[in-house]
Amino acid sequence: MCEDIKLLNVNNIRRLTERQPESDNAERAIMKHLDFFKRNKKSKTETVRTKKPSPEQIIFTDVVLGIISPTVEQFGFLRRRTEIEQFFTTIIFRKEKQYIKIQSSTHPRDCSFYYNIILGEGDSENFTEYDWNSIALWRLKSKIDPTVKSKEYEFPFDSKVKYSVSHANKELIKYADSFLHGDLTLFYEARSEQNKGREPYKIYIPDENGNYTVTEEPISIEQKRKYS
Repeated sequence: MCEDIKLLNVNNIRRLTERQPESDNAERAIMKHLDFFKRNKKSKTETVRTKKPSPEQIIFTDVVLGIISPTVEQFGFLRRRTEIEQFFTTIIFRKEKQYIKIQSSTHPRDCSFYYNIILGEGDSENFTEYDWNSIALWRLKSKIDPTVKSKEYEFPFDSKVKYSVSHANKELIKYADSFLHGDLTLFYEARSEQNKGREPYKIYIPDENGNYTVTEEPISIEQKRKYS
């Protein structure tokens, strides 16, 4: 949980509001939006979906596709899905059973704006599968170099976008080298360590008196056993 979450939410809303284009700049924002899709044409294997994408998410996606996409494509990963919304972006690259997922959030209710590079195996669309069968890049970083602070990346704005994504790309190459080359040994170790420390999902069932009984959700019990 965030400390002083109300203050954080107010600050997040203010940051986004300050970056919304004014009416006299609306045409410029639309032109940038159109230019983005011209420069990032859909690949044959890719599904693209947009839903009122915000300028900051468009810029972030543009930079990711310009920097990280060529890197992972060198290792055989192809763009499979790109989704851009007002507060979120999801980009998925796949190579057979492996995938790399880049997710970002600038939702005002989040504790902070962030993005993550996720490494996974299997179904990247099924929540109960990818939630247990994937890890964030920062977990490999922490495992390989425990002395270095490891966490999700702060979502960048303006001139910081290219620098941040370039830095994340370098860390992807450095810490996920074995994963990129198809060796999942270290990935399995980090995934197991992560899931051993987790509990299965909880199901809360109320009775007629308003009291709750708690049971563990059966699919997540099996996933924890399978991927720990």
